[in-house]
Amino acid sequence: MTKKELFMANVRQEFTIRTPIWIMRQAGRYLPEYREFRKNMTFEELCKSPRAVAEVTAQPIEILDLDAAIIFSDILLILEPLGINLRFDPGPIISPLLEHPEQVKDYAEFDAAEKLSFVGDAIIETRKRIGQDISLLGFCGAPFTVFCYLCGVKGAKDFHKAVKFITNHPDESRQVLERLANLSIQYLKMQIAAGADAVQLFDTWAGELALQEFSDWSYPYLAKIIRELKKEKIITSLYIKGSGHLLDKIKTLQADIFSLDWKVPMTTGAKVLAPRTLQGNLDPHLLLGPLELVVKKAELILEEMTAYSGFIFNLGHGILPETPVENVKALVRKVHRFERKQ
Repeated sequence: MTKKELFMANVRQEFTIRTPIWIMRQAGRYLPEYREFRKNMTFEELCKSPRAVAEVTAQPIEILDLDAAIIFSDILLILEPLGINLRFDPGPIISPLLEHPEQVKDYAEFDAAEKLSFVGDAIIETRKRIGQDISLLGFCGAPFTVFCYLCGVKGAKDFHKAVKFITNHPDESRQVLERLANLSIQYLKMQIAAGADAVQLFDTWAGELALQEFSDWSYPYLAKIIRELKKEKIITSLYIKGSGHLLDKIKTLQADIFSLDWKVPMTTGAKVLAPRTLQGNLDPHLLLGPLELVVKKAELILEEMTAYSGFIFNLGHGILPETPVENVKALVRKVHRFERKQ
């Protein structure tokens, strides 16, 4: 069974003896090869160079023996064609931030598949590089999370900025969220057409919302994107950080895969979300600890999910830049050597 066959079998909720593994943000600064490769280019230059993207997307597959690749990009690139200035130093710097309702009418109309075609080109180049036996994932940011960054949210201390705008200017907020949803549909369809096998929606900030606000500000746009992609049988995955209180609502979405953060026990997710494929959920902070701890914690998750049909091992959030590569290699070895039991 190839790595792609293993991954896709679990997407279809089939039981497999082995467990596939990939890692959120698996291409990045924790890899010396990545740091060496991009030392003479900016983050923006890297994202917009298809051959460079193919190189860094392939690195963790070739170095760590992971079972799926995810295209190297950034969820905020979708903002640039609106007329937003975006740069990274090293985190995203957006200007102008969305602070006044009259700004919304000035956002440019555009075709996401055309304006972000360099991502499609990167997927084509990556497929050439990694071959046909590895699953390749595309992705985008969910509308609410992208909206948060547009309002100036960089961390929890800034989250009030998005809430302030959306509560004081609900009509304009809905216009932005609806526009982002429609652009995301175009964007993700383009990624699939270029050769991605599945796509993941990252709604990182939605977990900060109470159930009612999630139902109003995030859920309708997630549902629309997933529903439209489902019409074309596109495989969708959803990640929401801090989603434990939202599971009953999330399960009504038509996504094929639900990715859980480390605060939600996999067994809890399995009880609520079965029979959907689950993905997760080792705490990425633990990868900074001793190798023995990493292996032990991974084994606990594997044991919990040993009989679950449709399980993909991942972290509960993106890998941290300080993570020792040897710890990641040990994690992958542990997952690959573990034999599941029905």
